[in-house]
Amino acid sequence: MKFRMVDRILSWQARQRIAGVKAVSFEEYSLKSPWGAPPALPESLVMESLFQLGNWLIVLSSDFTRMGLLVRLERVEFHTPLRPGESLRMDVEVVSFRDDGVAFHGEASAGGRLVAAGRGCLARPVALEDYCSPADLRVLFSELHRPLAEGGA
Repeated sequence: MKFRMVDRILSWQARQRIAGVKAVSFEEYSLKSPWGAPPALPESLVMESLFQLGNWLIVLSSDFTRMGLLVRLERVEFHTPLRPGESLRMDVEVVSFRDDGVAFHGEASAGGRLVAAGRGCLARPVALEDYCSPADLRVLFSELHRPLAEGGA
């Protein structure tokens, strides 16, 4: 089973930055809390969303020949929970983009409030075709990439 944690790619600049959205529906299985707490997307899935968005940047920057394997995350902070019906706005910025590793920082927010931030994420680029079909990812990207109009939110 594959989990797709990026619902929309808003913008990207090769080897520099990418912005995207993860929408949290009211029916996501991961929102159920075993101890009666208000439903929220687990923090691990918030980070997975940021990781996947960063990986999209590696894929796009390499013209669908490379992807990244997570090697390290130096620091992560969680500020507020992400509730059902909210959209997670994610921004990932490259610190260093080299053949042997790509370093990122990322932030996720909802409704103008910071949900999570990650610093020092390092991914090791590997051959994309060893893990998935480049052709399938091209189709998926054509469905996900819906840039905002200039001046849009």
